[in-house]
Amino acid sequence: MENNELDMLGALKFARHDFLNELQLILLYIDLDKKTEAREKILQSTENLRQLAMLERLRLPALESWLMTFPWRYNSFETTLSCDIIAGTRSVDDKEIVTYINRVMNEVEMAINPMNEYQVNLVVKATSEAWEITIKVTGVLTGKQSIPITNDHFYAEETTLNEQWTFTLSGR
Repeated sequence: MENNELDMLGALKFARHDFLNELQLILLYIDLDKKTEAREKILQSTENLRQLAMLERLRLPALESWLMTFPWRYNSFETTLSCDIIAGTRSVDDKEIVTYINRVMNEVEMAINPMNEYQVNLVVKATSEAWEITIKVTGVLTGKQSIPITNDHFYAEETTLNEQWTFTLSGR
């Protein structure tokens, strides 16, 4: 699937598939009389949905959609999302952000080894005046090129330390 071509129907299919998988896992835990694991899975799923719901406060709908569908677009990574968002007015074209961040992630995907496991942590923070998205990729990235900063409307920064690449995008 092309990373920038996930339509509404495709997203709904992925969401339904993921939801059914989670329900089946919970049912399996119940059938095996593993109530603690079933309860933990329910709490984890609830927390994941709470984090996704919090994205609405970002008030950048294209970016919200990109973040919500990240695990389906970039399925080479095990993904976690955490949000701390206060609603505010944003003065940036979020479609421009999505185009840029897709380019960044396509560069990262070219630097991964398909035989290795990679963890991506997406951290979204926003106050009423500013926003920030941090993408942390844990795993060896071979031949990763530096990301060019090509926009005056937001700020990007990247660092690499040991086997963790961190990319931060921020703006108003």
